[in-house]
Amino acid sequence: MARTSRNNQTSSKSAAQRWICSRDSAIHGRGVYAQCDIPDGTRVIEYTGARITKAEAKRREEQRLERQKRGGDDCVYIFDLNKKHDLDGRSTRNIARLINHSCAPNCRADNIRGHIWIVARREIAAGEELTFDYGFPYAEWRLHPCRCGAKRCVGYIVNKEQRWRVRRILRGRRNLSP
Repeated sequence: MARTSRNNQTSSKSAAQRWICSRDSAIHGRGVYAQCDIPDGTRVIEYTGARITKAEAKRREEQRLERQKRGGDDCVYIFDLNKKHDLDGRSTRNIARLINHSCAPNCRADNIRGHIWIVARREIAAGEELTFDYGFPYAEWRLHPCRCGAKRCVGYIVNKEQRWRVRRILRGRRNLSP
């Protein structure tokens, strides 16, 4: 039986299934939606997958870029865990991999003792799509267009601290256009 502790942490897969479901998303492909109101601070679901070395993560990223060139799936499912390891969440059993990016997210990804948890940043209403900030590095901003539609969306998925740099570059391009 699924249980929830005093601080709203889910303790089994069935608990996560009570909170969420997946279906088509207006942001991108499939998304994850709240099936009921989710309280602020709730650990909604664990992002699971294969624990891999940094070298293997780099190899898999090169494969992903090749798939992208051929018009295949270019979604990124790898999370940084620590200095030596990453987590590859590509497995179809990992429903959390379907949570889309937003520049104004309602969730965050917390690394808690080597486990990635998707945690509600605020109360999430039933039917609302769950999102978190992927926080991609500035060096890769051109590779990841953003479709979130948030009011302050820069148009690319890049970590929050570097969005100002992308805005400056884009403003410069607009000023150069005839």
